[in-house]
Amino acid sequence: MRTNGFQKPLNGMQIATWILLPLLIAHYLIFLTPALPKEISIPLTLAFLLTGFLSTYHGYITTKTDPIDPLLYHHLRGEGSSSSPSTNAADQGDDADTKYCWICQTQVQKHSMHCKYCDKCVSNFDHHCMWLNTCVGSPNYDNFFKTVIWTFVFVSIHVASLVVHLSLYFINNTRVRSLASNWFGNSKNATGGHNIILVGFNIGFLVFTAFCAFMVLQLLVFHLGLKREKITTYQFIIRDSAKKREKILLSNRIRQKRVEELEKAGNTLEAFCLKVGALNCCKPCDPVRKLVLQEMDQVDTNEENGNDDRSFSDVQRRMGDDGDGDDDDDDDDEDEIGKQVVRGSASTTAQGLPTLNGNGNHRT
Repeated sequence: MRTNGFQKPLNGMQIATWILLPLLIAHYLIFLTPALPKEISIPLTLAFLLTGFLSTYHGYITTKTDPIDPLLYHHLRGEGSSSSPSTNAADQGDDADTKYCWICQTQVQKHSMHCKYCDKCVSNFDHHCMWLNTCVGSPNYDNFFKTVIWTFVFVSIHVASLVVHLSLYFINNTRVRSLASNWFGNSKNATGGHNIILVGFNIGFLVFTAFCAFMVLQLLVFHLGLKREKITTYQFIIRDSAKKREKILLSNRIRQKRVEELEKAGNTLEAFCLKVGALNCCKPCDPVRKLVLQEMDQVDTNEENGNDDRSFSDVQRRMGDDGDGDDDDDDDDEDEIGKQVVRGSASTTAQGLPTLNGNGNHRT
């Protein structure tokens, strides 16, 4: 069990951050600070170093903090006794704030999840950050969020400084060109020699840092959205996966319904309209799509009202075939409905059982 991100095994992305941060600072101090006028260079350099320090500090705190579930922590210290899953279900009830982790073999908080990389349950699990090589949960999420903010500001200052330097250089600012020449001890003219090396390095780092700033901005906007919705990254992934499954299910139903409707329509104008409706540009006016959505809404309405639509339709069809409505037939229909209700209840119970993986561990 890993308690923080500095424990082995380390990963390549984590080591890359240890290399990248000093590299960016070294480039700024060597290729930008001395190549800009002092009134621009000094404030930008101070801001750059300050944001770099804040990004490193909050990243260190995030990595060093152990986000372990508190119940698991006390269990490992022998300060509490773990309950069996059957005892938990009986004592806690449906509204329990805890659940049983089959891997940790103890009770954990309801919103904790087991991380396979850290081999422990994490309190209010958000995600496992590969760049910091640690899990992010409620104990260290605030520091993680600050790390993202300050990293974005840090890289943005780098990008802005590069843009300022290259803009002044290419508009033939004699002061900037002179600073570049003097810094590298270059006695050649401003269009050749070491100035070309300086400009080449800065253009290359501009492309790289702009890409980094864009990626960090995406991450920042994503977590701002999560904070606004008050959900975690894990909850977002679960919700997004459910939406994708629903979308696939809807597409399959529409495809199947279209085949059925085409068989009924034959070679008519209606069949042509059904085929045209399959085009992406015609989805809003697709008659098959509208029909399937209406059927799904009807099913949802029946479920909300407690109606078994399939059982009712089967009984209605059989009564329509007999046409007499005798008491004996009514009794048979009621028996059949009872059997279907029992089967439906059994199916619901089976679906409500906890899902286990191949090792008998709860899927988290």
